[in-house]
Amino acid sequence: ATHYYMNYLVMQWLTQAMVLTRYIPLSKFKLFSQIFSEEEAKELAEPEDQDYYGLGSRSAQFVTFALIGIIYGTMSPPVTVISCITFAFMRLIYGYLVVFAETKKPDLGGVFWVTMLYHTFVGLLVYTVVMTGIYYRRGNNYGPMIISLPSIFYVLWSMRRFGSLFSWETLPF
Repeated sequence: ATHYYMNYLVMQWLTQAMVLTRYIPLSKFKLFSQIFSEEEAKELAEPEDQDYYGLGSRSAQFVTFALIGIIYGTMSPPVTVISCITFAFMRLIYGYLVVFAETKKPDLGGVFWVTMLYHTFVGLLVYTVVMTGIYYRRGNNYGPMIISLPSIFYVLWSMRRFGSLFSWETLPF
């Protein structure tokens, strides 16, 4: 399984490089410029498809890439290295795109940020369950599994605490 995710992360380099070219808005612009004026074609080609290029979709992709690095990086350390390279590459790409190439989008960063953190908690729960299972199957005795078992309950407690204790939608006063 770790080799699949290593290949998946490496293929993301190509996918993200394609995003850098903005080939979909360019194709739409070229098509619409045959029919409409250049100004109208530009308006029709923008904004990008929010289902794939929007902040919510990108947030979900970023959390997925991070969780692949966390979950599978323990089982195969090269996954961690490839994950770090992927994020460095994406930092370059989106650092350019967001500032210079894309249209301004409404700021919903708070909602997406909290959702990303919640999904990270879910991924950490998966990680603790997987690692406890690995300790159960590969350990010489039940000691490592018993030591890691409380971490599942701690992650559940932390996730519940995160959802109820922190007020991020309204100010506390």
